[in-house]
Amino acid sequence: MTIEQTTKVKLNPKTVLNGVSGRFQSGELTAIMGPSGAGKSSLLNILTGYTTHGVKGTLSFGSSGNTNRKLCSYILQEDYLQPLFTVHEIMLMACDLKVSSDSLNRSEKLRLVDKILDTLQLSYCKQTRCGSLSGGQRKRLSIALELIDNPPILFLDEPTTGLDSSSSLYTIKLLQGLAREGRTIVCTIHQPSATVYEMFDHVYVLAEGNCVYQGSALNTVPYLRSVGLHCPAYHNAADY
Repeated sequence: MTIEQTTKVKLNPKTVLNGVSGRFQSGELTAIMGPSGAGKSSLLNILTGYTTHGVKGTLSFGSSGNTNRKLCSYILQEDYLQPLFTVHEIMLMACDLKVSSDSLNRSEKLRLVDKILDTLQLSYCKQTRCGSLSGGQRKRLSIALELIDNPPILFLDEPTTGLDSSSSLYTIKLLQGLAREGRTIVCTIHQPSATVYEMFDHVYVLAEGNCVYQGSALNTVPYLRSVGLHCPAYHNAADY
């Protein structure tokens, strides 16, 4: 996915993003980072089409210059799972809504649901009601619901919010595995641990509406050093 855009979102009449551009590659897990108010959520809303007013620039998906946002799925920070449905019931309901019976018959839909639940390690709780799931299970179920129609591009807003360190690590490992299957995975994240940070293939850092770094997570400290910012030894680069 290629982004070449000069974006300005005006709000009373503040410029939230100013001339940002970049490229998110397929097969990579990308983190959009920055302090509060840097424009992370605004950029994600623009990329997914949630924000269309006050925006100027170009956005294309793939080498052909495709601008069809139907290739994308957006997983919000807050999930809206119906608490009385079981995991299996809500997956089947989403499958019926997203996949026509002409494409897959009932048995094929059941196999598709089971495959996705198995991939996201949710098979053991398929008969559990959504209201009884843990935070990590709810997040994985939100991802599973979007994988039914197999989108090539997946956007997530703060996928580790409210999760403990173990669940956060597991969720990022899951997203990394989905990216390795050829998808483009882009998420915003706030203060990841050093272990989680190093799992990102690509980091896009915003500050005051400008992109201040984009590149490998492992190259962050050398880059900061090259511009006179020396991250202390044994310090989490994401925190710094």
